[in-house]
Amino acid sequence: MLRIFTYRLPFKKPFSTGIGTFEYREGIILQFEKDNITAYGEIAPLPGFSRESIDQVLPVLKLNKNHIEKSIEDGDETQFLYLLKQIHILPSLFFGLDTLFNDYRAKLSNQPLIQYLFPGSPDRVKTNAIIGITSEMEALKTAKKYSTEGFDTIKLKVGADFEKEKQIIKALRAELPETKIRLDANQSWKVEQAIENLNALEPFEIEYCEQPVHKDDFEGLKKVSLSSGVKIAADESLGNKKDAERLAELGAVHLFILKPMVFGTFQDIDVTIKLAQSHGIDVVLTTSLESIIGRTATATLATGWGSKAFAHGLSTGSLLTFDLGSESGLKSGYYKLNDKPGLGIDIDASKLREI
Repeated sequence: MLRIFTYRLPFKKPFSTGIGTFEYREGIILQFEKDNITAYGEIAPLPGFSRESIDQVLPVLKLNKNHIEKSIEDGDETQFLYLLKQIHILPSLFFGLDTLFNDYRAKLSNQPLIQYLFPGSPDRVKTNAIIGITSEMEALKTAKKYSTEGFDTIKLKVGADFEKEKQIIKALRAELPETKIRLDANQSWKVEQAIENLNALEPFEIEYCEQPVHKDDFEGLKKVSLSSGVKIAADESLGNKKDAERLAELGAVHLFILKPMVFGTFQDIDVTIKLAQSHGIDVVLTTSLESIIGRTATATLATGWGSKAFAHGLSTGSLLTFDLGSESGLKSGYYKLNDKPGLGIDIDASKLREI
């Protein structure tokens, strides 16, 4: 039987980015139970990134509840997903269903999800820590804490006040000379401004900068990539396979930042990663600030498909006041997947509201 829940998880403190401030995270949890197996999926459109909202997903989910159950019972999940994609453009729904389907199949075969999807794969992947837009004192304090916890890569949100952010980066580099620093501008700059800012930051050995200009300005991304000494990554620009194809053909960026919750099915993610590899583009997978269900699924895909040269964005659970389950896999800068069947996590139902 399929059950549908919603959740709201508050952040420990408002999390500020170039596109706005998040005070809490909302989403939908799918739970399917059959023959003593309980499988989960998460649907959590990310405001400012996803093309759809929870209010758009819920009616489609309710309408197709019986079809979802039947597809699992008949072992016909792939065909169901294919048909659903012909009717709707709801990537977070597709990712949540694919997570549910694969969690169930992995548990049915008594395998951890990582081994079910990627036989022989390692069970851990390097992850970066993340610091929102904040003061220099707070950024330094947080970065030092992360460093002592084993993180060697920090992603810093920028785009509010460049001169202040430059001083923060300068201070971080002085205090943590071996730490890799990557930036996320969240579309905050104009093209010429991005080039000027990034060239000013080049002495601080920035690993790369995510989405310096507007998501629709692919030519602008290319110009920044060619004109600055910092590698450029597409994030918000990378919304689907067509975006990936155009970015790759243009040679617009050095990296793809791929958010599975924003992107869709596992198959679409696989195809896009193969496209990136054929064009010499590295792929970093990141969460969408969702709960432990979506993060664990993303960490699994990052372990199996992500670039080995870069840390992936999987540590966002630490930003939440509480979660839907305990996370024990984040250790010494790595996300370690457990060896239990499927996603291998226990969910606290008290934090869910059933639809």
